[in-house]
Amino acid sequence: MNVGKIALALWVVTVGTFAFYFVRGQISISTDQRRAIQLSVEEKDFVLAEMRSLLSSVNGILRGLHEHDMIAVAEGAKSAGMGMAVDASPLLMVKLPLEFKILGMGLHEDFDKLSVDIKTGLNRDQVIHRLSELTSKCVSCHQIYRLSSDRTD
Repeated sequence: MNVGKIALALWVVTVGTFAFYFVRGQISISTDQRRAIQLSVEEKDFVLAEMRSLLSSVNGILRGLHEHDMIAVAEGAKSAGMGMAVDASPLLMVKLPLEFKILGMGLHEDFDKLSVDIKTGLNRDQVIHRLSELTSKCVSCHQIYRLSSDRTD
């Protein structure tokens, strides 16, 4: 067998392995039967910080709705948009299951769309309805997944 065929075979195996883990992620089944995503301590902290930022954005939207300040509502939605998702490392993205990535990126896109729609005239009731739809994605994800690392805290 020549070197070219060996190199091609190794490349195919490498790409196939990467694709498998990109779709599957690094998961196991946790004691509560959710899918535990295996992350380093730093990666887990990063994802949890992003989740806290999303919750803070939802709080800003609700505060703006309470104060009848649709500019603040739109800003709260925008702060949870795709701009928030740009800092994730490629190594972290490989560890996350495809469904988790789709839910997360879809959520960021939905917040961007909500922000645009608010600026074009959504009323308070429509925003509340859309926010309910968005947060149902959060609930679904938390029912399916949990983050796991070697740290026990």
